[in-house]
Amino acid sequence: MDGNLQFGDVAVFVNEQGKNTIIDLAPRAEELDPEIVEEVMLKHPASGLHILAAPSRPEYAERVSSGQFTKVLEYLRQLYAYVVVDTSSYLTDITLSAVDISDLIVLVTTQDIPAIKNCRLFLDLLQTMGIDRERILFVMNRFDKRINITPERVTENLKQEVASVIPLDEQVVTKAVNRGVPFVLDNKNQPATRGIFSLAENVRARVAVLESGGESNRIGKR
Repeated sequence: MDGNLQFGDVAVFVNEQGKNTIIDLAPRAEELDPEIVEEVMLKHPASGLHILAAPSRPEYAERVSSGQFTKVLEYLRQLYAYVVVDTSSYLTDITLSAVDISDLIVLVTTQDIPAIKNCRLFLDLLQTMGIDRERILFVMNRFDKRINITPERVTENLKQEVASVIPLDEQVVTKAVNRGVPFVLDNKNQPATRGIFSLAENVRARVAVLESGGESNRIGKR
């Protein structure tokens, strides 16, 4: 589910741009059924993913309210084992709605001070919102061993464990984005792919722990 309603790229990443987007579901948020959803979702045959794309133009984002977004998300969680919401980095009403309803929040940082500073601010905000840190899966993306800002140092500094690391692999990742073919499908032995699989396993394990504590639905948010 593309939660970046102005400039979302999820459909582009898998070369599955289509006519249908969340705009086609939002006005019917109160009366959704499986058939309506099936007609709107983009299907990616190679991976089996179903994608709810962002609007085709930035100005169309205003047509989706945070209430409609939440209702659509709540309905999708009834249909799918996992729902991953890719949000913008800005704390819009849509993003905050996704954060509030998500069972697990995947927080991504990189090895630069501004990104780490922003993660600290976001963690502080979540605490203010009353969100338990157990709901946060902290990830370091584009990890470069040559840079001395290590996952261990970030963990110590922010008091939040970096649970997954995705290595820097620019050539593979950039090529995959430009082709619209996810690199996990045809580069399974690459470092970045192994990092993604490790992240997926961490998400699965963390969700299982949350469910054993009484959570009955599963939604991953990035």
